[in-house]
Amino acid sequence: MNALTSLMVLAQVGSGRLQGGWGYVGACYGLTVAAFVLYSVSLWARRPRAASDSKE
Repeated sequence: MNALTSLMVLAQVGSGRLQGGWGYVGACYGLTVAAFVLYSVSLWARRPRAASDSKE
């Protein structure tokens, strides 16, 4: 019985290809770009600043 159940599950798996997954890929790229932008802004906000009284 167990072997028959395993064969039934394997038969339902399909060809192994995802269909319509581009929305997920786009969302992942969007989140990655947003994270890089926020990290860049945080680095820019925390950058060291030159003292205003120094004369070079």
